[in-house]
Formats: sequence, C-alpha cells, structure tokens
Amino acid sequence: MGSVSCPWLTFHIAQFAQPVAAEAKSFDGPAAAAVWQFGPDSPLGASGLRTRIGDVWGGIGLYTDRAAAQSVIDEPAAHLGFMADALQSWHAMLQPIAHRGEVNWFGPLQGKPTLDPSGNDPGGLMVVLTTAGYDPLPPEKLQADLPRRTDFLANVERVRAWYATLPGNLARGVFNFAPLGTDGMTFTVWKEDAAMTDAAYRSGTHRTQIDRYKAEKTADRTSFTRARLVHSSGTWCGNWNSAELG
Repeated sequence: MGSVSCPWLTFHIAQFAQPVAAEAKSFDGPAAAAVWQFGPDSPLGASGLRTRIGDVWGGIGLYTDRAAAQSVIDEPAAHLGFMADALQSWHAMLQPIAHRGEVNWFGPLQGKPTLDPSGNDPGGLMVVLTTAGYDPLPPEKLQADLPRRTDFLANVERVRAWYATLPGNLARGVFNFAPLGTDGMTFTVWKEDAAMTDAAYRSGTHRTQIDRYKAEKTADRTSFTRARLVHSSGTWCGNWNSAELG
C-alpha cells in the first residue's frame, strides 16, 4: 500500500477565554483530514522550555481533496471541535508549493499521509510553515541535552520578535502539539515572496539561526513548507489583523 498524497492544507487559529494546556485538552479536527495537529502558542517558562499552556491555539489539517478542505473553510463550525469554545477564530485554505525536510507527524506505517506540493503555483500571499523536533532520550541524556533545546527555543522567539518588526511580515505564530515530543510548528504570512526570502535567507536573525543549525545541529530534524493562501474566513485581531490577509 502506497502513501496517501495530501496536496491541500487548512490552517486554523483560535482564542479561548482561559489558557488551555496541551496535555489537558484536545480538540477534534475535520473528519476528512488525513492529519490534524492543533495546539497552544505558549510562552517559555522558567526552565527555558515552553509551558504548553495558552489561550491562543493554532494548527493545520492535511487533505487529499480540495473540496474537503474548502468545506472546512466555508463552514468551520460544522467541522472543528474547538469552535463552540472559541472567542474568535480565523481559518485559511493553503496550497503547498514546496516542502522539504522531516517532521514526525506522519508515522512509520505504509499508507501514511505525505504532504505533496502542487506543481501549479496560483500566486498570492506566501505562507511559510516550519517544524523542528528532537529524538526521544532517556532522562539522564535528556538533562544533558536541555541547553541545546532551550537555546533553540529562545532563538525561535528572537526570530518571531524580529519578524514582527518587518513590514513584509503580516502574521506569525508558534504552536506545540500533543503528545509531548510531537514536532512544533511556526506559521508566518508574507506580503511578497521577496520579503520572505530576504527575511529568511539574507543577513538577519533568521539567517544566523540557519547557519547555527547547519553547523551545530541545534535540532534533530526540521522541515520547511511554502504555501499560497487560497481562501480564508473568520476574524482575528491579535498580534495581526485578518483583514490584512484578505
């Protein structure tokens, strides 16, 4: 049995009245999604690790069929388990156009879903999803590895803060999923492709961290996905405004 190709994504962000812990609550995703990941955008705690508790949650679904993804964007309340509890939410259909790297969401079995970019680029706002993760370790080795992990997390926050100063960056978020050990995801939206390329690869905070990752292996695996924002619904007035995103 071959892999299941998923050439469509949906992204979702929601705010709740109270902070929710990733290990204390899960929200059902769309029945048609081959993969569903949804979790909090949380601060770093005293340990340097994320608290995994937040009132803002975000994540994605992967789909084999465009119509299934579109139906979720058109009627999110009919497909998403968090909608009844959300104070506000925003939903976007994404068409991946490039993907590389490794992420541990898909499992080892035959027939697993794969994220398959389209050869057709429809143009429009650029959405970038990145992931990073670490291999499981026994407690004594994990303790020794914590400085590497907390350093990486601190620099994710430095990149996020830097992106917020750039006119070309329209939205940003960092989300962690359950169970513990599932690779986390960053989400950014860019006004123009050139703005994303300059921020990611030319001189600046992100370029510095790419070079460190290559030289020092600051994470065990990473992935990078580019997608086009095809359609959106809902409203968001957090650290960015959904009106900017069409």
